[in-house]
Amino acid sequence: MNVRWSLFPKSFPHLDPHELAGLVREVGLDTTNLVIREGYWVSPENLAADLPRFMRAMRAEGLDIRFATAGFTVGEIVRDDFPLALLADEGIAEFRMGYFSDDGKSDPREARDRARVSMDLLVTRCERRGIRAVYQVHHNTLIPGPSAAYALVQGLPSRYVGVELDAGNQSHEGFENWGVAAGLLREYLVALGVKDSCLVRDPARASEPGKGWRRSWCPLDEGVTNWHDVARAFDAVGFDGTFVFMPFYDADDPAAITPKLKREVAYLRRVVAEVVS
Repeated sequence: MNVRWSLFPKSFPHLDPHELAGLVREVGLDTTNLVIREGYWVSPENLAADLPRFMRAMRAEGLDIRFATAGFTVGEIVRDDFPLALLADEGIAEFRMGYFSDDGKSDPREARDRARVSMDLLVTRCERRGIRAVYQVHHNTLIPGPSAAYALVQGLPSRYVGVELDAGNQSHEGFENWGVAAGLLREYLVALGVKDSCLVRDPARASEPGKGWRRSWCPLDEGVTNWHDVARAFDAVGFDGTFVFMPFYDADDPAAITPKLKREVAYLRRVVAEVVS
């Protein structure tokens, strides 16, 4: 198993590139995702100027960035795939694409059939630009788990399309046995969203349909996911890809995130070392 250890720096847009690189090193990761969204270092509207500036700054800090978190929908890419060329020119090998939504009104079979057809179109653009689109499973969307993701990409060239499983999202919706999930996706399994959740109950709401239960983000060593099972499953299929740490706990307090993130990076590195050795 070959893992690239990366950060999704959602809670750190206030840092400049030098500070971001320092955070990556402090918590024990290898690199960071390129984030393309408003309010961050690279905006969609100013991609041509922001992208090379950010990548130069990261290279100067010794960080090799290969994975982008972007919200490009299939429709946007089909209309204009030049942003993919910009990414590829800067050494980005993979980008997390936008989600297929579940509006709660459409027939699920028809919606998934349409999504699969759109992936055929997406692959032609990715092949043209030499980059891989990665679909991340996410709760409350049309593709919440591994089986749905496999149906989305089955038969497509894994050189240009892949899947990002996500333990935290799957703990909300879409959990499947990790060995089955990894064995099903195999060559399409190119990334893992690293976050976890725990169950919390409010006794005052026990009479409600949900009986007062809710899920809350938490560090890996406090959550419901069996990370040894995850590591064993990924190792069994020869995983070669990116672990993307997503510290969503303490979202309004970045200073509180850092020591917890450092702790959970060390935790998962230890788990992987135990499983692979």
